[in-house]
Amino acid sequence: MKNSLEFRNGRLRILQVSDPQDLKYVRRSMVRMLNKAYDDLKPDLVVFTGDNILGNHLLDARFGTRKVAEGKEATYDSMYLALSHILQPVNRRRIPFAMIYGNHDDMNCVTKDEQADIYRQYPMSMKMNRDDKSVDCDTYTIELRAENGEVKYCLYMLDCAWQDKTGEKLCHTEVKPETVSWLKKETEKYKNIPSMLFIHIPLPEQYNFTEVCDAKSEGAIKGDDGSYIRLDKSVCEGVMNEPPSVLEESNGLFDVIREAGIQAVVTGHDHGNCFIGKYEGVDFIQTGAASFRCYGNKRTRGVRIIDIFEDGRYETEFRTFFDICGKTPLTAVEFFFDADEYEVIKYASLGSVALAAISGLAAAGIRKYIKKKR
Repeated sequence: MKNSLEFRNGRLRILQVSDPQDLKYVRRSMVRMLNKAYDDLKPDLVVFTGDNILGNHLLDARFGTRKVAEGKEATYDSMYLALSHILQPVNRRRIPFAMIYGNHDDMNCVTKDEQADIYRQYPMSMKMNRDDKSVDCDTYTIELRAENGEVKYCLYMLDCAWQDKTGEKLCHTEVKPETVSWLKKETEKYKNIPSMLFIHIPLPEQYNFTEVCDAKSEGAIKGDDGSYIRLDKSVCEGVMNEPPSVLEESNGLFDVIREAGIQAVVTGHDHGNCFIGKYEGVDFIQTGAASFRCYGNKRTRGVRIIDIFEDGRYETEFRTFFDICGKTPLTAVEFFFDADEYEVIKYASLGSVALAAISGLAAAGIRKYIKKKR
C-alpha cells in the first residue's frame, strides 16, 4: 500500500491498539474485543503501537514459562502465529494498518527487519521504511490527504526500543539520535501541516502530569524512589495506576516535537495508565493495554479512538473491554477468567471450588456408607 490515506467526509478514524502482547496461544477475549471494535467503531486505520507480541516468551508452553521449543526457526514460526491473531482480522476487513515496535517485540533472535517482513505479507499493511538505513524500519510517515490529493495531516511513526543482538546489553528504551534527526528533517518537509506522533514508550515529560502526595491520598501510587505520586487532575484527566515508565534517553526528542508544532504524542507501554494532558503546547495521550495475558485492569484494558479532521482538529476517547463488549454477567465472568490481573484469585477460586466439590462428594459417599451399615 501507499503511505497515504484519504479523509472521508472530512474525517479519518484511527483505532489505536497498544500492547496486545500475546503468544500463539492467544487469549480469545482480546481477539473478540478487537473484532467487535473493528466492526462497531469502523476505523479507517488501525495503529499497533508496540509490544505487538510477547516477544521474549514466544517459545513458552501454553501455561507457565517452560520452554517447549528452541532456535530461530521455532521463534519465527511462533511469532508468525502470534501476529496472525491481531493482523488477520484487520486484513480480512480490508482496514489499513500501521505499526511500531515496543520493547518486547525485539526481545528474541528475530531481527526487526525480519519481523517487518511478516507485517508486509499482509496487503493492508502500510508501507514501512525500507530505504533510509539510518533509522529502523518502523520509523516512517503516513500522509492524510484531502480528496484533491493535498496533504492535510501527518502521522509520524517512531521507533524507541531495541535489543543489542550481541548479547552485551539488555533491551534499551531509547530514541536514537539518528531517529531524532530523521524526525527533524521530516517535520521540516511537512512544515505547517498539523501532525501527531506515535511512539511506544512515554517521554520523560509525562512526569509533569504527576504530583507528590502522601500514601493515604486518593489515587496515590508508590514511585520508583519510594515516595508517593498521583495524577495531577488540574493538568490531566484519566487514570494512573503505575509510575510512568519513560525513555531512558530521548536525545532531545521533545524539543523537536515542540519546535515542529506536533499536536500530540501518543504512547502505550504503561498498561495501567490511561490519560491525556497538555505540556508546553503538546498533548500527551497515554493509552492502556489491549492485552489480556499481561497486567492491566478494568479501566485501562481496551483500545483508543482518535478522530482526525481535515481542518487539523482531533478528538479522542478510550474504550474499555466492557464499553466494547458490554457489561453483563457473561462478560464479567469472561474478564475474570481471561485477564491475568486476577490470575492468582481465579486459580485459587477454581481450587476452592474443586476442593469443595471433592469434599462434598466424599461427604456424601461417607454418609451413604454409614447409612448402609446401619
